[in-house]
Amino acid sequence: LKGFDYLLEAQYENGGWPQFYPLMKGYYSHITYNDDSMANILWLFKELKNESGYYSIKPSIEIIDKIKIAFDKGIDCILKTQYKQNGELTSWCARYDEVTLLPAKARAYELISLSGKESVKIVLLLMSIEKPNKEIIAAVEGAVKWFEKTKITNIKLETELTKEGKKNRVAVETENAEPLWARFIDINTNEPFFCDRDGIKKTSIAEIGFERRNGYAWYSDDAKAVLKQYPIWKKQISIH
Repeated sequence: LKGFDYLLEAQYENGGWPQFYPLMKGYYSHITYNDDSMANILWLFKELKNESGYYSIKPSIEIIDKIKIAFDKGIDCILKTQYKQNGELTSWCARYDEVTLLPAKARAYELISLSGKESVKIVLLLMSIEKPNKEIIAAVEGAVKWFEKTKITNIKLETELTKEGKKNRVAVETENAEPLWARFIDINTNEPFFCDRDGIKKTSIAEIGFERRNGYAWYSDDAKAVLKQYPIWKKQISIH
C-alpha cells in the first residue's frame, strides 16, 4: 500500500513518471518508458482500478479513485508523446524531457531514437483499454503501421565463440528470417542504428565494441505480439 502511495506521489502532473524518485539530476528525471518502466506502472494501475482481483491487495476507495485519475493522466501522456514523422503517428522513444515532452537521450550509447522494444508494451496497454476513444485507436493504428514498416526479415542473431572462447553475438544475413526490430531506430529515417560508449552512431552491431555488442539487447522480436493481437483488437473495437 505504501508502494501505491509512492507511485502516485512520483507521477508528474503531465502524467509521466521519472526513472527515479525522489528526483535525481540528469536523465534520471526524464519521463521513462525505458525497460517498460512506465508501461508496467500503468498495467498495475489498470488491474487495480478495474478491481480485477489480479492482486490480493485491496486498496481503499480513496486510493482507487486516485489510481483511476493517475491512469488516465498516464495514458494522456503516452498519447502526447507518440512521435510523429511528417504528420504520421509512429511509435515512442525510450525517454522524454519531463518539461517539454520532447525526445531525450540518456547514457552515451542511448541516443534519441524510436524504440522497437519499449513501444511494444505501450501498444499492448493501449489495446487492452475497454471502449477506446478515437485518439487511442489512432495511436494503435499508427504504431502497428510503423511496426510493419520497420520489421527486419533478412537477418537472424547467432552466437559464435571467439578464439578466446568468449560468446560473441553476430547478425547473419538470412532470407525470410523471423521478424526482428531494432532497439534503436532513427526518428527521421526509421533506419536501425547501434552505438558504443563513444556515442557515435553505427549501422551494424559488428561495428561496435565487444562489451556493448554483447551486453545490450540491440534487437527484439517482442513486436510480434502486437501484430498477432492487432486483428483480434480490430475485430473487438468494430463490435463496440
